[in-house]
Amino acid sequence: MPSLSVTTAGTDVQWVDLPVGRWPFLRRSRLRLPLDPPSARLARRYLRVEPWISLTRLAALVALTTVDIVDSSAPTFWSWIVVWLVVIVSSIPRVNGVLPRQSPYRTVAGDLRIPGIPIEVAKQWVEQNPGVVPTIAPDPRPRSRRWYATWSAVLLISAIVLFTVFANNGREDSLLIWVGVLSLFLLGVAMALKMLPRGYIRIENGDS
Repeated sequence: MPSLSVTTAGTDVQWVDLPVGRWPFLRRSRLRLPLDPPSARLARRYLRVEPWISLTRLAALVALTTVDIVDSSAPTFWSWIVVWLVVIVSSIPRVNGVLPRQSPYRTVAGDLRIPGIPIEVAKQWVEQNPGVVPTIAPDPRPRSRRWYATWSAVLLISAIVLFTVFANNGREDSLLIWVGVLSLFLLGVAMALKMLPRGYIRIENGDS
């Protein structure tokens, strides 16, 4: 493996053991890759901090949900605001760290992929490792388009129906209900986007 950064193709690298997979905290194999120093620092911070941050978020959400269910008259509105602010701030890459776009993962067929490697680095990998195959084709989704379309329709229709019912029942419903309705709607949108092939939607850097 060439000692060039898989993120910037630079020669100033730091080696980091990145988890192989889209769920980095499961007990899976790791692959040691050379990263540029800023990316290495953010990746190490993410791997060190994110498991505890995730547990803290979950514990706070469970606690507030329990209070809201047990005593709906409890003043939980501002508590929800604080929790969501903490979630948003802790999700900022500069605060919590982030894994690079070049993190390895397994495809549905079991192939190991490392996306977004600079072309000059990819060329050296191919020269030094005959088994490496460069490709720009995105790997297929694990489920069929019909599966994603069906679940998207179910979730979106459920969210719309629940919103209509609770908006017109004449009662002051719990904030938890509206959070659930919004979650259903966002999950439906996410399922709809999964009908598109990977890489179909991308953000290109401008010329300026």
